[in-house]
Order: sequence, then C-alpha cells, then structure tokens
Amino acid sequence: MRTLCLYLHQDAEPSVAEHFLKFSPRIHYRSPGLVFIDVTSTAKLFGGENQLMNAALSTARQIFPTASGAISDTPWGAQALLHERPESIIPPRCEIEELSVAPLSLLHHFEGLVAWRSAHEIERIIDFFYMLGLNKIGQIRQFEIDSFRQRWGEVGTLIWKRLHGIDQQIISPLLPTEALKEYAHLDFPISLLPFLLHRLEKMLQHLIARLQGRGEYATKIIVRLFCEYSAELHTLELQPTSPGRQFELFVKLLENKLTTINLDNPIQQIEVEVIPCPEKIQQLSFFEPRISDREKLSQLMSLLQQSGLTTGFLQPKDEVLPEKAWTLTTDFKVHQPLQDSVTIAGESFQIRPAYSAALSQAPRPSRLLIKPRALNLDEVKRLNFLSTQPIERLEDSWWDCARGRDYYFALSPKGEFVWLFYDQNEKQYYLHGFFD
Repeated sequence: MRTLCLYLHQDAEPSVAEHFLKFSPRIHYRSPGLVFIDVTSTAKLFGGENQLMNAALSTARQIFPTASGAISDTPWGAQALLHERPESIIPPRCEIEELSVAPLSLLHHFEGLVAWRSAHEIERIIDFFYMLGLNKIGQIRQFEIDSFRQRWGEVGTLIWKRLHGIDQQIISPLLPTEALKEYAHLDFPISLLPFLLHRLEKMLQHLIARLQGRGEYATKIIVRLFCEYSAELHTLELQPTSPGRQFELFVKLLENKLTTINLDNPIQQIEVEVIPCPEKIQQLSFFEPRISDREKLSQLMSLLQQSGLTTGFLQPKDEVLPEKAWTLTTDFKVHQPLQDSVTIAGESFQIRPAYSAALSQAPRPSRLLIKPRALNLDEVKRLNFLSTQPIERLEDSWWDCARGRDYYFALSPKGEFVWLFYDQNEKQYYLHGFFD
C-alpha cells in the first residue's frame, strides 16, 4: 500500500479530510492535523505520485499555508518521513532501507492511523537504546520480537513489527457524515465590512472544498451573523439560479448582501451552512475554457434574482394568443430558424410552408402587456386608428368557443404607437402593447 501523509495544522478539524476525496476514496484523519490517503490505485490518474502529492499540497495550502506531506509504503513510514524529509517520496518497497539511517528519535512518529498511548513510554524505549550505544533505526532491528515483547509488552511488539514492515494498517473509505457547517467565535468582534468579508471568504472556501470532495453542489448557502451587544441576528441567504460551487459567484452574492447590513452592532459569532445536492456530471472538452460565457451569465442572473428583479429568456410556446405564447426561463436555448421545405421533381416543384412561419414575421410590439387592458369608450374615441380594417385576426380554441380578436394599429393622444384588438364576443376594445 502506498500512503500519502499530510500534516495540515494542529487546529485542523476532522471535516478537513473531505477536501481530499478527489484524490482517493480511502482517507483517514487523525489528531492533531494529520491526514492519511491511500494513493495505491489513484496515483496513476494524476500522472504519478509526485504530481498527486503536489496537487494535494496545493489544495491543503489554500487553507493551511504551511501544510507539508510525504509518501511511503505504510502510514507510519509516511508520517516518519514527513518529519525527517518533508515533501519527499520513498520508492516502493524501499521504506525499511531508507529509514534505517534515520535517528532513533523518529520512533515518536512511527504511529500511523493510531497515536501512541503515551509519548513518555516511547521516550523511555529510546533512552534505553541510547544507553546501549544505539542511535539509528536500523541498529535496533537486530533484536528479536521476544525481546521487545518481554520488556515493553504490546507497544514493544508494535514497534518491532513496524521496524520490519509487517504491521497491517488499512485505510477504510471515508463516508462523509458531518453537516456542511462552519462556525466561528470571534475574540475581537468585527465592525468593518472588509474584515467581515475576509473572514467569510475563508469559511466559504473551506465549505466549497468539502463540496468538491463530496461530489456535491450548493443549492443555497445560509449565513448567520450574531451581534455582540444584543440578541440581534442577521440571516443572509445566497441562492444562485442553478446549483453549483463557484467560489467567485458566492463571494459576489455575499458582497451584495453585506452592503445592506448595519455593523454598528459588531459581529461576535458567524455560522455558515450549505444546503447541498448531488452534482451534475458532464464531459468537458480539453480545450474548453473553464470559465464560460454561460457561467458569467449565470452569475449575472443570480445577482439580479437576489436583488428581487425578475430576469430570464423568453421561451416561445405553442399558443395562438400573444400573452400566452411565451414563458420566462433561466436557460438559454438556441432555436433553429424556420424554413419552408421545397421539393423539385422534373419541371414541377412543391412548397411546404413551415407552420406559423409567416406569423413569426408579423409585427409585434416591443412592450407587450402580460394581461390586455380593457379600454372604455372615451379612450377608444381619443385613439387615431391607422386602418379601417384589422391588420390580423387571432382565434384560439376555434373548435370550442372562439373569441375572435381583430388587431389594429393606432396612435394615442400622447403620440404612442399602440397595438390593440377588438373582442368579437365581448364587443370590447383592449390595449395589448406599445411599439417603441
């Protein structure tokens, strides 16, 4: 088994192990701040162990700048190498030979997935060998297992097995169970927006890294800001138009929300919670830019939606009446233009017109009322009709109860170019739109 051992920080939480699920499903966290990753079968996917370790360190240093790592055959060997020669790799099946010349004090780090029950006990073992004039790991390998067992019991047996590489430590798959939450209690309450935003960005970065490792997207992020001098609570909800884990997008949404908060009462505690959902897997081209125009558009629409503005794209529908012939959608779809079909056979030809192709070319107002407004007789009399005959007639449900709309162009007393219709059933004129 090939193991990557990372030391992050003594204050690192167990949930930090989720950051590295993209490198291997077999991960183990141990306090203080150690993460063990089984890279036996996944290193080749990253171009080798060196590239995988560099990528894992890059991920770790986004949150813990001083993180370090090492790779060896066993978890305890990787941990010992981490303290002896950080950011190095022992070739496969060379761990015993490589560590033989290491100082005897390295026994403190021959732990792996389970820490020694007493550091003082290991120190006494090291002192005993020093009294015998032995100061290298390889020099104490000459003793038999019975000598270790009789003098130091179970701990001595474990040391002997690890010196000979025969102790089995299996890293099990990591199954995320912790809630996607971050909590911070501030010793010095924050009353300045830049400082608060900086602290929240760090928490968001950690949560999004966990989302990526878990293979999930964020449908909503809830930020709770607890004030210092009272029970006042600010609750901010960051919800993009579609689930994702774009750090830049959530930061923009957060900046937009924070501008509405009064920080005269400083923030003492912060809680950030993510509502997750499974991610949508898609195949990306190698040459496709990672920040596409679609992502930029999604960011803009998310900001507008958060500000209470209704935005989207008009999606045509198969309806006759104009106010029912469209819907608002957040997904942009490219529609192919309608074209008539022409068939030529000998000296004759046949034209099959595309359904409603002529209607799509009919003049339509640039501003269409969602619901047509009824006009009284005085308003109709003040209109200047541009034709005595209707421009077009629309009938819906003609097989059931056709309404019979006759559409006209007219000028209002203010000089507006309007679009109106006469309802044959109600004998009533309706204003339906304006031409700019």
